[in-house]
Amino acid sequence: MLLSLSAGLLCLALPQQPVGLGNPARIGADINKLVSFGTRNTLSETESDTHGIGAARRWLRDEMQSISTKYHANKLQVELQFFDLPPGRRTPEGIRLANVVATLPGVDPNRLIVISGHYDSMPTSPTDGESAAPGANDDASGTVAVLEAARLLSGWQPRATVVFLAVAGEEQGLLGAAAQAKYWQEQGKHVEAMFTMDIVGGAVGTSGKLEPNRLRVFSEGIPTKGAAVVGSDNDAPSRQVARYLKRTAEATIPGFELTLILRQDRYLRGGDHRAFNQEGWAAVRLTEPHENYTHQHQDVRVENGTQFGDLPEFVDFAYVGRVATSVASAILEMASAPAPPSAVTVSIRELTPNTTLNWQANLEADLGGYAILVRHTEEATWSERHDVGKVTTATLKGYSKDDFLFAVEAYDTKGNRSLAVYPTPKR
Repeated sequence: MLLSLSAGLLCLALPQQPVGLGNPARIGADINKLVSFGTRNTLSETESDTHGIGAARRWLRDEMQSISTKYHANKLQVELQFFDLPPGRRTPEGIRLANVVATLPGVDPNRLIVISGHYDSMPTSPTDGESAAPGANDDASGTVAVLEAARLLSGWQPRATVVFLAVAGEEQGLLGAAAQAKYWQEQGKHVEAMFTMDIVGGAVGTSGKLEPNRLRVFSEGIPTKGAAVVGSDNDAPSRQVARYLKRTAEATIPGFELTLILRQDRYLRGGDHRAFNQEGWAAVRLTEPHENYTHQHQDVRVENGTQFGDLPEFVDFAYVGRVATSVASAILEMASAPAPPSAVTVSIRELTPNTTLNWQANLEADLGGYAILVRHTEEATWSERHDVGKVTTATLKGYSKDDFLFAVEAYDTKGNRSLAVYPTPKR
């Protein structure tokens, strides 16, 4: 069916489901608990019940199980997933690491939406498994945000399967995330979106700056793996995840701003989202706006009157709660929505001032329809949304494909919107 729309027909955003706010007291208790293990270095003690990464991962597993009982009627499938990895530059003797995986089964078991933090920590040396490495901000903050998001998303049956993930081995080269992504790839899963929260404690930066109501979102522009994006450097699938997160989070938390950083990651650092990008999946990284480097990858000490080390006193628990709420808001809508449309193309058969888009029909029973998103090439986020209903082709009159960028999303009868899909040119 063909639908033709004239320029200026703009549909307002559909309603979003509500999500609660993160609890600062609960978050503070969880961060302090992780810090209490002394070190969570991946090469640290695994047998003790009170010290080292083994104790930390077992506590996380048990806490996820408690969350499953209290908030999800025991629907969370909680496990420690082990991976035996060969020797490497930061694991000279090889390593057996464990990821904490809590899965909330959806109607579709193979369509995954993942929220992640890395629970390992490090002092100055990534291979030092003995020295204190509290890791309150890097990355107990992100790990605890995963726990809090699991609590916020209670009493819910998603359409997509949601995975609450805490990985190890990040400080040794993204080992846990890479092993998990590869495992899911081999299992035939599809990760629709992955959010990693890494250093989200809202610290006062080394610069002295503090912005408690802003969060950075990093996303790749040119896909690390997968189909090329033609006609735009800013429309890779990860960029669509970033835009989606910005929309839902800012609607959920008034005054909280998500800044889209149009690069994959920070210089000299790498986050777990990269391991998912390398498998061809859309993934983004969330990080506080002003990092403090005296508190990252540092032995705990006082030097010339300056406190070094990643300690809980430098973490804003309420800020972590806002981050958890931000991601929970995106997951709630995304995992409730139909799968994104497939085979989306833009016709380039002829020179015309109009733009025609085509896509394949979605057969889900409660499909509400489709919408076309539009923005000028210089804009970072979508500025127009045209509801076109249950069709598989539509023409926007007066919108030149040379001057605008487009994407197509699906939505259900309750208004939950899928990720947007950027079109491939088709002649």
